[in-house]
Amino acid sequence: MHAPRLHNVRIPLVALALFTLFVAPASARRQHENHANWALAEKFESENLRDVVFTTSANARFINETDSLWYNWRDTHGATFWLVVPKSRSKQPLFDQASLAAQLSTLHHKPYEANDLPFNTIEFDSTARGFRFDVDSMRYRWDLGTKKLTSLGRAPRDSTRSGRGGRGGGRGGGGPFGGRNQDFHNYSPDSTAFAFARDHNLFVVEVATGDTTQLSTDGEEYHSFGALDTTRSRQQQDDDQEEEQQTRQRNGRSRDPRVRARVTWSPDSRAFSVARSDSRKVGELYLVDVLATPRPELVKYKYAMPGEENVTQTELFVFRRGDASLTPVDVGKWQDQRLYDIHWPVDASRLRLVRRDRLQRHLELIEVGIPSLDTRVLLTESVESAYLERQNVRYVKAGGDFLWWSERTGWGHYYLYDHDGNLKHAVTSGAWRANGVAAVDSVNRVLYFTAYGHEPGEDIYYRHLYRTSLDNPSIALLDPGDADHRSDLSPSRRFVVDNYSRTDMPGHAVLRDNTGHEILELGQTDVSRLDELGWKPPERFVVKSADGVTDIYGNMWKPFDFDSTKSYPIIAYVYPGPQMEAVSTGFSPTATTQRLAQLGFIVIQIGNRGGSPLRSNAYHSYGYYNLRDYGLADKKAGIEQLAARHPWIDIDRVGIYGHSGGGFMTAAAMLLPPYNDFFKVGVSSSGNHDNNVYNQNWSEQHHGLREVKDTTRRAVTDRSSDGDGATEQDDQDNGRVKFEIRIPTNAELAENLKGRLLLVHGDMDDNVHPAGTLRLVEALIRANKRFDFMMLPGKPHAYGDMQPYFNEMMFEYFAEHLLGDYYRVDATMK
Repeated sequence: MHAPRLHNVRIPLVALALFTLFVAPASARRQHENHANWALAEKFESENLRDVVFTTSANARFINETDSLWYNWRDTHGATFWLVVPKSRSKQPLFDQASLAAQLSTLHHKPYEANDLPFNTIEFDSTARGFRFDVDSMRYRWDLGTKKLTSLGRAPRDSTRSGRGGRGGGRGGGGPFGGRNQDFHNYSPDSTAFAFARDHNLFVVEVATGDTTQLSTDGEEYHSFGALDTTRSRQQQDDDQEEEQQTRQRNGRSRDPRVRARVTWSPDSRAFSVARSDSRKVGELYLVDVLATPRPELVKYKYAMPGEENVTQTELFVFRRGDASLTPVDVGKWQDQRLYDIHWPVDASRLRLVRRDRLQRHLELIEVGIPSLDTRVLLTESVESAYLERQNVRYVKAGGDFLWWSERTGWGHYYLYDHDGNLKHAVTSGAWRANGVAAVDSVNRVLYFTAYGHEPGEDIYYRHLYRTSLDNPSIALLDPGDADHRSDLSPSRRFVVDNYSRTDMPGHAVLRDNTGHEILELGQTDVSRLDELGWKPPERFVVKSADGVTDIYGNMWKPFDFDSTKSYPIIAYVYPGPQMEAVSTGFSPTATTQRLAQLGFIVIQIGNRGGSPLRSNAYHSYGYYNLRDYGLADKKAGIEQLAARHPWIDIDRVGIYGHSGGGFMTAAAMLLPPYNDFFKVGVSSSGNHDNNVYNQNWSEQHHGLREVKDTTRRAVTDRSSDGDGATEQDDQDNGRVKFEIRIPTNAELAENLKGRLLLVHGDMDDNVHPAGTLRLVEALIRANKRFDFMMLPGKPHAYGDMQPYFNEMMFEYFAEHLLGDYYRVDATMK
């Protein structure tokens, strides 16, 4: 039954007033009911949780390649340094923190508390009798025997400060005291020679005699043998120049011009290999630094785009001790190929490497004889309509069997080959992914590896550590438990430090033996203060993708004042992949998604087919040749399933947001039918809206590249009887190919915008160039569409100190357009 239509009816003012009187309170009630809870969101801002969120994992460090370890753990009682000796199953304080605090207060002329020391990173002496640490610009040493603290004077300028901001030290390479100014010496294994680069050229020095040989003279910018001078970012180079200028002002001399060269020495120290990239023909991109003073500055950098003819080329050279120059090595097979995993398997007589074609669908492991330079193919891999992943070769022992990782069955697994490249057998197999080699025990022929999806009933993205025999594969789980595990083997491989958690379970750290049996508890995350504040963990969920079959995983945050009788808008935080899905698996009590939910939203993370490589290759490659649209159907289907399960989700008020690839997906969701009817509000930050002007390697890798013959056109005089001198064109095969790619863009869909869209980008983004967003802006203007746009001055791909401002802007946008909370009365952000 339809209400009668009114034509030309004049309503008396009194009646209109009465109508307003009765209607306004209901409208006011709706407005009040949907008012964003800014106080609750502020309460759970990450800055406000800093003093109530404590250690979530044991960042254990093994002491000088022994199984003994130390770590720092913080809870409501303060921070404690612990020493663990697995052999004796003991755990005790590493040192007397009260005594150290007292002595440090005296030496540093500043008071300190025992449970709140101003460092969390230490470095043990080679004898393990003491350790060093930095406070401000000073370095100190604690003697474990005498329990005395000694000042070592000023810390080296290139050391990493060890204040409370970090988790303490890094593994391997740099270590806790590794500096930004890396040592330029690249020593041979026996330390009798070293290589370095200067002015883009390569040099080698014989240590015994000091003789220096210049091995190249053609080095130049973008065609360099130096590691730092070709790979450092613009900001790092600016920092270097500023530091060098300050050094000159202090002592009148500049920093050493020598930099580390990317050479790979043979195990017997008789030779090295070196690869050099040539980017001289690669096109340039430009940015304008509007904040530079006194005048804005033009910034230019090399940046290859998908399908372009001129991309980075790679040259390979070998140097043998005693030679006067480098020997070029021709390993070319495919046009624009790339080289990986260049290594010497035994000695200087053979060099091995992987070459992969530009299509990234074919690769070969090859061996080059030295000095003959003869090449033989050891094994090949190939795939169609999918990206071919790879991992480095791992040898069981020098000159012996090696492990090769492949997705040839559709799932990533390890295969055992003899040294000459003959397949022995699969070491792992099944509908799950073996993902990384943790260690190889060459004596007992045991492989330790990480994997995903092996444990039935668990989230497929939970990582575990396993052990298996190389000869009689039978898998043993070393870190059991329904959680995401980050486990580290001790140097002897007899013990495992297992840090595990879930989004809905605080972190635990335990010590296990190599059978998976728990020996010691190292710590549990203290959430007592969080609980007092009313904090609640997110809920995990599983839905089906749009095909109705594939499981899609996600997390859901609710307001902490959640009322099941109310109706809440739902907002999806998205990242489509294909190199990862933005769906958390571990404990994270300060996520932006959590704070956004407190305004009065249901906020979710949700995956999609094509989003992650941690499953099958078919799942990972779902978006191949369809890089714009592939993930949207699964997002919509998943949200619809959640709304069907939960009556408090308002399916008519759906928001979406994401950064980078997530920004790209957000705009696509607001523009592409039928999703532009489903998603009502979107916030897109730094999106690669036009992947045809994005990174060449990434776009070609994940969207897919097509190879066609490159033909030249040759004019041929027509010798027909009419003799009119006409010419025709004749194709001539020049032996080269060209590559074609065309990725659908968001700008093509501008006329389809229906909802509210906010676009944000940093104007100094040298990763995702602002051109992609500005092209979308231009298209929306020409389509006469209303939208919102913010350019963040001086900001690269990450927003740094403007991130809080962006977060507030995003929160306001969703509050206004999904809740109707138009609270803004002045220019001040909440």
